[in-house]
Amino acid sequence: MTFNIKWNRNGVYLQFRGVVSSQDLIDANNYVISNAKFEQIKYQIFDFLQIDDFNITSYDMTIIGTMDKSQSEFKSEMKVAVLTQDRYVRDLTNEYNQLMAGSHWITQIFPDLESAKNWVEK
Repeated sequence: MTFNIKWNRNGVYLQFRGVVSSQDLIDANNYVISNAKFEQIKYQIFDFLQIDDFNITSYDMTIIGTMDKSQSEFKSEMKVAVLTQDRYVRDLTNEYNQLMAGSHWITQIFPDLESAKNWVEK
């Protein structure tokens, strides 16, 4: 497993490390949205600051965006913070954001955890 998950009352924090594959990201996403705690949370933080490589394609991001878009019909509001300083991860996050257009899920990219926490807790 290349990720750790920590739940709190208002959200979930997922920290990835090493080489992140599409299956890792899909597995993490499935774990979060299928957990009973998902109904109560207001935010998700995806931390990609410790990764060595991000083996995700635009097609993979379309799958994840489609999964989340369908969840947004049941969980109407969600903040999604993505921690990265990698240009490729930022580009794919922007693609994800476009896929989520029309939903009330808001995605922002941050260079560090403190900035993300300040945003999600507003």
